[in-house]
Amino acid sequence: MSVGFVNRNRWAISGVAVAAPNSTPVALLFGRSALPSDIADGYYSNDCCGTVELRGGRLIANGVELVRYTVGQDDQGPYILPRTFVGTQDTGIIMDGAQPVLKLRLNALPSPSRISLPGLRHPDNFERTVRLAR
Repeated sequence: MSVGFVNRNRWAISGVAVAAPNSTPVALLFGRSALPSDIADGYYSNDCCGTVELRGGRLIANGVELVRYTVGQDDQGPYILPRTFVGTQDTGIIMDGAQPVLKLRLNALPSPSRISLPGLRHPDNFERTVRLAR
């Protein structure tokens, strides 16, 4: 191995070390960005399906904890991303590990007043009734 080859590798490694911290803001601008899991904490209700509680990364439906989630934002706006499919059907809120995971859309940040869950025919909107203290 020649000395020139070793020096070039050191420069390449140095360049990666310098570029990596500087690329984080770029990734946040162009990719999904993670948000604090408690930003949407509260109770959301819908006449057909009951109540959804979001609390620190846990989605609780009608008093039963269903799934953990993360909060993010993309070019279509803020969302909740559960680890398993969560949606609605005629019998209420369901969790289904056989269906692909979908984003549950929030209407606004930093204080959402509505969350939309996918339904059989159309998304069902749940309106925030109580905001939990952060």
